[in-house]
Amino acid sequence: MIAKIAVEKTSIRFDRLFDYAVPDHQQAQAKIGCRVSVPFGNANQYRQGVILDIKNDQPEIKLKTIAGFLDDQPILSSKMVDIVFYLVHSTFCTYYEAIRTILPAGFSYFLKKSYQFIDRLEGLENYSPHQLELLSFLRKAANQQEVDRIVQHQLESGHRSDIDFLIQQQVLTPSVSSKRKLGDKTVNMVKIADPEFDPSSCKLSQKQKKVVSFLLELGAVSIKEVCYFCGVTDIVVKNLAKQGIVTLYEQEVYRTPYEAAMPTRKPELVLTTQQQEVLDGLLHQYYTNRPSVALLHGITGSGKTQVFLKLIEKMTQMGKQTILMVPEISLTPQMLQKFQLAFGSEIAVMHSSLSMGEQMDEYKRIKNGEVKIVIGTRSAVFAPLEQLGLIIMDEEGESTYKSSDMSPRYHTRDVAKYRCIQQKALLLLASATPSVESYYAAKQGVYSLYELNQRYADAQLPEVTLIDMRQEPSSLITGVSEYLAEEIARNLRQGEQSILLLNRRGYRSVLSCVDCGWVAECPHCSVGMTYHRANGYLMCHYCGYSQELPKTCPECGGGHLMLTGQGTQKIEEEVQQYFPDARVLRMDADTTFTRAALESKIQSFSKGEYDILIGTQIVAKGLDFPNVTLVGVLSADSMLFGDDFKCHEHAFSMLTQVVGRSGRGGKKGRAYIQTYNPDHPVIRQAASQDYQSFYQDEIVEREAFFYPPFCDICLVGITGRQEQQVDIGARLFLTVLKQATKGLRQNIPMKVLGRSKPYIYKMNNKYRQRIILKCRNNTAFRQLMRKVLVYTASRKECSNLHLYCDINGEIN
Repeated sequence: MIAKIAVEKTSIRFDRLFDYAVPDHQQAQAKIGCRVSVPFGNANQYRQGVILDIKNDQPEIKLKTIAGFLDDQPILSSKMVDIVFYLVHSTFCTYYEAIRTILPAGFSYFLKKSYQFIDRLEGLENYSPHQLELLSFLRKAANQQEVDRIVQHQLESGHRSDIDFLIQQQVLTPSVSSKRKLGDKTVNMVKIADPEFDPSSCKLSQKQKKVVSFLLELGAVSIKEVCYFCGVTDIVVKNLAKQGIVTLYEQEVYRTPYEAAMPTRKPELVLTTQQQEVLDGLLHQYYTNRPSVALLHGITGSGKTQVFLKLIEKMTQMGKQTILMVPEISLTPQMLQKFQLAFGSEIAVMHSSLSMGEQMDEYKRIKNGEVKIVIGTRSAVFAPLEQLGLIIMDEEGESTYKSSDMSPRYHTRDVAKYRCIQQKALLLLASATPSVESYYAAKQGVYSLYELNQRYADAQLPEVTLIDMRQEPSSLITGVSEYLAEEIARNLRQGEQSILLLNRRGYRSVLSCVDCGWVAECPHCSVGMTYHRANGYLMCHYCGYSQELPKTCPECGGGHLMLTGQGTQKIEEEVQQYFPDARVLRMDADTTFTRAALESKIQSFSKGEYDILIGTQIVAKGLDFPNVTLVGVLSADSMLFGDDFKCHEHAFSMLTQVVGRSGRGGKKGRAYIQTYNPDHPVIRQAASQDYQSFYQDEIVEREAFFYPPFCDICLVGITGRQEQQVDIGARLFLTVLKQATKGLRQNIPMKVLGRSKPYIYKMNNKYRQRIILKCRNNTAFRQLMRKVLVYTASRKECSNLHLYCDINGEIN
């Protein structure tokens, strides 16, 4: 039996499934999806691996043998193994990178190699002087840890051949031990050893009688509960165990990130005519028993969540499971609360802010079939559901659904499509501002299109006013215009809440010298640092570097340093000065370090404990605050310009969504957009919530410049610490690509735009270059790119470089 194993810590240059022999006595234990420890490389270092295939064949060469099994049962089901292969073939990642993405980190093991010493006196004449000396050291070792330290020191000192000799002589026997990064959470339990036990059959103290009576009534309970309800210490319980009357044992309990809420009986949710038509259409689409995709385009506040609730209710009645994804962690608590009221504890949560233990235990609950609904961010798409009927991607156009910062660089929508094909499920994409690619697919009939163009419960869209900042007196130019300040004051008098959006954290965004023009830049990144008044430091928002605010210019020594630009901290200060009695809350990356802090702030604002909420994009989407009747957008123009062809789409989405936070509770809402470009079409379209006009303008421009959805974009990234080497690596990749395309028998459409430097050329002491290709993302193209990527990465010139490919990611 040969196991084909994905091994951890392999580079894409030599990544593949490695063949290992399965020992005869362990062949029954060898199953696809199980984790193993294997000797790897010339040094036979032990590494984790996962069996992804099993063959019965005669190997051409002698194979290494699996060292040990880490799982009794497969950690990955056959469906999840298929997803591993899908990620490898579609995203240029290694096998283990795909596995690492699917499995929570807490499941991983630490592997430790150990050497058992057996003193043998025969054959000493064959030992070299150094080997005899080494044998003497091993004899004097006080314990196993000291033996391992001696062997490790010899290996690090270049005496591997001597260690190999001792292994051949059976003086040293290598073995590997494993320890999971995180153990299961357990509680100490107690129960009566014999259910027929008669308390009068033996002599018991009063406290013991009380404990026995309690256990006979309730069965198995935790020792902690026995001590609490019976008023005894654990010594009483342990003495009963010594007498054989009770049995002590451990029971696993799950670390749950949120308290389970019991479903409450609420009035039957009544859908509007439009909502019911959408629901009926989606159910009819599912009943065809074919995998399919639908796009629900609904204006902000149109009641998409009510449709989700009804649709998921139908799925659970049919015994099917659902994945509901939101783009931001901040949206999870509100969404979870709505669904817990309807479905109780049958819900699991998956996102990166959970602790390692919580992530692991939620995964186990899902894998064991204990939940029907999974709610989370993009990682929820890998939830190990075996009866999947529906996947919902709320706000599907959000860039956070694309993994671009580490391998595998996948888009959640693509993985969701694959999973729906696997299980003949329905994929529902939903947004007030769907991506141009999805809306185009719906218009072309590839997706089914559903529209909700009326707000739920007769709520009205907010009235939007554009504030032309060119008309503001120069002496009064601040973050908040005079007009907006008056409207906020009116809201405060009426007891209503306001939200202010500024997508830039910190206090001031630029520190410069008036005398020589010097600008404070991060020494590790080619980007300016932001001043944070809360801690008095200049900080880089990319690598985290910080330094104290200088008193003089480091270039010319002058003392005329000037802070310009505005961040959320500065706006918070301004608002407090304008309205000293107002209760102001700021939400950005600096105030929401933890999940608890984020959820606490959202809950506090929802309860009306604050009047004004100032925040970055965290506050722009998905949140539902009934008493918010005013939204102000500060510095809207900063969203319009960027080096990504999607910058207008992102700007329209952000503006439309944040405007939609106003007037959701029956009260008339107002929104104010401060801009120096009031005639810009994107500003005007967002102000009028006119997605159709925006889409028509954008699709014409995309077609003229041949951008998605009319092609795919492949970004090749080259990063390294030596600027010249990065440049050489980029040139080499282009050369190899050109040579690889010459001998192709089939035509692969491709347009190479050449090398370029991204906006942030240096990040965290690494220089970056990129090569952009317009292409058709099919199997032939991916095979070609993987071949070029692997060959280029294996060249000596690229030995210290990191190369990667990212299809349809952000171009920045």
